[in-house]
Amino acid sequence: MSNPYLNGNFGPVTDEVTVTDLAVTGTIPAHLDGRYVRNGPNPLTPPEPSTYHWFTGDGMVHGVRLRDGKAEWYRNRWVRSSAVADGLGEPRRPGDAHGDMDFAANTNVIGHAGGLLAIVEAGSRPYELDLELETVRVCDFDGTLPGGYTAHPKRDPKTGELHAVSYFWGWGNVVQYTVVDVHGRVRRTVEVPFGASPMLHDMSLTES
Repeated sequence: MSNPYLNGNFGPVTDEVTVTDLAVTGTIPAHLDGRYVRNGPNPLTPPEPSTYHWFTGDGMVHGVRLRDGKAEWYRNRWVRSSAVADGLGEPRRPGDAHGDMDFAANTNVIGHAGGLLAIVEAGSRPYELDLELETVRVCDFDGTLPGGYTAHPKRDPKTGELHAVSYFWGWGNVVQYTVVDVHGRVRRTVEVPFGASPMLHDMSLTES
């Protein structure tokens, strides 16, 4: 059976690579200094085509390091969830999953408090990455995150804090609003009641 999420542009990448001193066509502005990083589903082992869905693939981050007008490196790394670490024969990374849900952190990647976070919604916790894209640990924001998290937090441009609304089937008819400060710790948590157990994919943040 053919599966559109296993072919073409959606087809899995099978290897982790590191390439340095990339060739540049044109000019990279010298003031660009940082990493361009993306995350997406990429199954480690070939899945069953008849049942595989794109949303369930293991997470893989891809990044390019730019500095002084150069593309210093490209690299791609699987996010080491427990299943990926087991599949690669590596030790599991430290930290506790929320609600026994060690979902693949395969949806988004953001920078915060000096590090990188691979994130997914539905109540799973982020995975912390280092600046070379290697997985460090399950992230609970230094023990301050009471549950899971979302794939789509919003940064307050004035304070630099992360605002998020997270959902999880096990919470029943509530979602959880959290604010993570610039040091990477949750400073506020509010449970918001709903009329049913929701799937709340995204949010907007306004001044008021």
